[in-house]
Amino acid sequence: MRPRTSVALLIAGAMICALGCGNDSKPAQPRIAVTVLTVREAEEPNSGAYTASFQPSRQTALAFQVGGYVDSIKQVPGADGRTRDVQGGDSVNAHELLATVKSDTYQAQVNQAASALAGAQAVYEKARRDFDRDSQLFNQHIIARAGYDLTVEQYQSAQSQVAQSEAALKQAQINLGYCRLTSPMDGVILEREIEIGALAESSTVAFQVADTSYMKAVFGCSDIEVGQLKQGQSQTLAAEAIPGVQLIGTITRIAPNADPATRIFDVEITVPNKDGKIRTGTIASLKIAGAAAPSSTAASLPLNAIVRPPDDQKDFAVYVVEDKSGRTLAHLRKVVLGEIVGNEITVSSGVQIGDQVIVRGATMVTEGAEVTIIP
Repeated sequence: MRPRTSVALLIAGAMICALGCGNDSKPAQPRIAVTVLTVREAEEPNSGAYTASFQPSRQTALAFQVGGYVDSIKQVPGADGRTRDVQGGDSVNAHELLATVKSDTYQAQVNQAASALAGAQAVYEKARRDFDRDSQLFNQHIIARAGYDLTVEQYQSAQSQVAQSEAALKQAQINLGYCRLTSPMDGVILEREIEIGALAESSTVAFQVADTSYMKAVFGCSDIEVGQLKQGQSQTLAAEAIPGVQLIGTITRIAPNADPATRIFDVEITVPNKDGKIRTGTIASLKIAGAAAPSSTAASLPLNAIVRPPDDQKDFAVYVVEDKSGRTLAHLRKVVLGEIVGNEITVSSGVQIGDQVIVRGATMVTEGAEVTIIP
């Protein structure tokens, strides 16, 4: 009996152990999708250089405030000597008429409101005369209070009707004026989005107009470099489209917050453009004063690959991916950073050429997390 009891106890113990082990098991964690970049050597050319695209200092979309069919667009001389509709690239002046929509309906509303106002004024004039007469009669105790009160009520009602009619006429005149679309500034047409005969709904964008007398170039800067910049500082830019010309601008805005995805701060440089040489979309390059060239053996990584270690918010680190037993795992490595190179940064230690570093998704992974690499 004792051997059988021992065997039963062993089997029961194994079952309890199995159940206990089963209860301790944890569900598999979902894999995190990440994008990786193979570490490469920092390139010497254009080290410390940033690129930016020029945009107008002021740009606005012009839209009709009432709907209607477009019946005229500003005419300008064409290259072939014939007149044509104003289009992208043409200069315009402030308050210059650019387009109109058919105004027949709105003119009829003005005429109707004006007629209603004339009728209300006629009623008011009669009510005013009655009020003046009855006021004297009431003061002389010739008419009763009830008759006088009725006259006062009619007079006040006529006053109110005139005020309402005047407001209706004013709104009708405003709507009629909205049939005309004018430029709010001296500038350049960037785009025309209407044609004669087309139906322009209320708020339909008709033109994009920009003031290009000043242009702004925006580039992204890391938190390491942004501390060296201040509003009002002078910066020199160069554009291949304008060879041999130095474009001198002023830093006019530094973003207070970094982009949450790239951790880059936008910096805006405003450049005078009285001669119109700088066009919208022109690509420019610049170099922040003090940016040094990287070592030819240093590794180069995008700025959004750099993270703070969870246990030390003063250091910097990256996550590299490694294959282990058929699984792709993320591992944290502390790094020593070097100089900014455009929108990348050199890394003097912590990674090796050829390592695969997580670029997108670096802030979502943890040490040892299983990941899936996506393009």
